[in-house]
Amino acid sequence: MNRHAWLFRDGWVDESADEIEDIQKMDFQKREERIQNQRADAMREIMAQRGIAGLIELARRGNAAWTIGVIAVTKAVLTEAQLVELTRTAFEKILEGTNDVTALKNIVAGILRATTDNDVRARIIKAASGKLSEVDLVGLLMLGPYSSEAWKLVDTLGEAARSKYWNEVVPDWLHHSDEENNEGVERLLKAGRPRAAFSCVRFKPNQIDAQVLYRLLSDMAQGGNDKSGEYMLEHYNVEQAFKHLNSSPVLTLDQKAGLEFAFMEVLAQPRSTRRESYGIPNLEKYIEAHPEVFVQAIAWTYKRKDGGTDPEGIAVAPDRVKSMAERGYKLLESIRRIPGHNEMGELTAKDLSKWITTVRQSSAELSRADVADSCIGKLLSHAPIGNDGVWPCEAVRDVLEDIQPESLMHGMQIGVYNSRGAHWRGEGGDQERELAAKYRKWGQALQSSHPYVASVLLMGLARSYEADANREDTEAGIRRRLR
Repeated sequence: MNRHAWLFRDGWVDESADEIEDIQKMDFQKREERIQNQRADAMREIMAQRGIAGLIELARRGNAAWTIGVIAVTKAVLTEAQLVELTRTAFEKILEGTNDVTALKNIVAGILRATTDNDVRARIIKAASGKLSEVDLVGLLMLGPYSSEAWKLVDTLGEAARSKYWNEVVPDWLHHSDEENNEGVERLLKAGRPRAAFSCVRFKPNQIDAQVLYRLLSDMAQGGNDKSGEYMLEHYNVEQAFKHLNSSPVLTLDQKAGLEFAFMEVLAQPRSTRRESYGIPNLEKYIEAHPEVFVQAIAWTYKRKDGGTDPEGIAVAPDRVKSMAERGYKLLESIRRIPGHNEMGELTAKDLSKWITTVRQSSAELSRADVADSCIGKLLSHAPIGNDGVWPCEAVRDVLEDIQPESLMHGMQIGVYNSRGAHWRGEGGDQERELAAKYRKWGQALQSSHPYVASVLLMGLARSYEADANREDTEAGIRRRLR
């Protein structure tokens, strides 16, 4: 036991001095295979002299109990009967509540998960369970792989045992058939554990039926029985799930938009990184078709100018004012799609003007006219460059020239400033001068056709960036003198 202890002190065996010296030339795969063979030989020697008790003692001495269980199977160190004996003995000690429960659980888990033949694993579990109660048998099953074979065994047990399994099992990442993936998710959803269900399919959500994934994400948004702090969501995995849903023709626009709104905190990204993220494409299309949602977000986020009370349907319960204000602000800041597309998907001045008019009139009725113009302006600041190479595009510039709202233009200027985000810069105001030159060129191009847009918006931006450039030049000069 002492002679072989170094092989089982940890899962990874540290390199020797000679290996460290030639580590650049080391073949780690061959080294690992050599170590595993040495471990298998050591386990055979211990088994021959000390039997099952020796292997359990070996697991208790180090931190490689899982490895012991795996090697017992993969290197054929033990026969099936001996695997049964080791599993039964270790699990009996687990039930006794000894101090080395973790090591014992790991050796059993290593055996059950390394056994790739489902029939052999089933025989080991059946023979090792002996006279265990159904609840104790569930504890043994939870150490094995999370698979349909285990679920079938659980289905044969009583209600208390089934409930214990589905409420406590730690699901693994499912990488088998799509049918098994869907079944695993359905069973966890039935147990009220949506985040646990998502954790086992998060790497390949496209293997899940779109309607099942929709229910899964909907249940996640509503909560569930998952313990706080467990199965936390990762932004990338959630985005991949939404990309799969977005490509599905089965779900309606309303369903996709509602789900995107529920996951606003995850999907809404800062403007500087939004180009590379999934965003809220379906919610943007829904708002384009339903401008009242944009008005609702404004009402959530900003107070009435007259200090009055909002009508029923707009007003928010006192205990939800803060949370809804935050969600409304994130929604307003996240929208990038310019509303006003026709059935052909083309942005038209007629449709855009109708959308803006609806939002402005509804917001004025709620005493939020000025702030609504500012929000609309920020949204229009994301307008694309027109076919003639001038910004903003034709539809947006036509509408602005027709309406000529000063507060809306101010909102567009703020949106342009904010879209720049964090940036690297050199000394002086050269970057700002380049921006000023760009907007001045566009302003000159529209001077005759759209004089209001050219003078107020574009020339205003050019003058502002020129002022910023002068300020940066002044500060650079001061810093040079101080040095």
